[in-house]
Amino acid sequence: MQKSTEQTEEWQKIWERRGMLDKVIDLGRSTYNIFFRRIHRRYITRETRMLELGCGRASLSLSLAPELKNLLGVDISDVAVRQATEYALQHNIANARFVVDDCTKLNLQEKFDFVWSQGLIEHFEDSTSVAREHYKALAPGGVALISVPYKYSYHTLWYKSTRPTMLRRFWPWTEQRFFDRKELLEVGKAITPHSRVFLLQPLPLGIVFLEMRKLKDQ
Repeated sequence: MQKSTEQTEEWQKIWERRGMLDKVIDLGRSTYNIFFRRIHRRYITRETRMLELGCGRASLSLSLAPELKNLLGVDISDVAVRQATEYALQHNIANARFVVDDCTKLNLQEKFDFVWSQGLIEHFEDSTSVAREHYKALAPGGVALISVPYKYSYHTLWYKSTRPTMLRRFWPWTEQRFFDRKELLEVGKAITPHSRVFLLQPLPLGIVFLEMRKLKDQ
């Protein structure tokens, strides 16, 4: 319980920050979203019920909401949920809603055709249990797609170079691990044999995806 409370407090502070570094991060996030949207459109249709775990401000999923049946965003931070909700209201996005919930033990009754997270499971000691929550939320025939920073990329170098106390403010997220393709595939295979991994192109972006499919008869 204490660990969960500490994580919640850390993420509350992250989403409350609005300094210059955070504006740079938002710009970078917008750039990545261009590439992520291309990937997402392989999976979604106008009939897709989408869930984003650890949604934060949900800038990517909200940009795709007009192409979906409906969108649910979940985050442990009520600050992030409020920001995402306000954005949806301001932009008249009526098919999206956001709730506070814990991605390690989701309290959701609904099932979804597409479950997505970006930069989430690497912040947990037991990444597999969090990935399993993605899979459990799938409807038969659905797909879960999990994005994490690639171990052999600038993300790892940036993380390691900001470990000294005086430089910690230049790493804008909480503690985490990094995955190579084999390690990430092991997470997926522990949940379902219908798993694969692939890298985001172009390679310098430093992102690796885990895709998990739930068969229609499951």
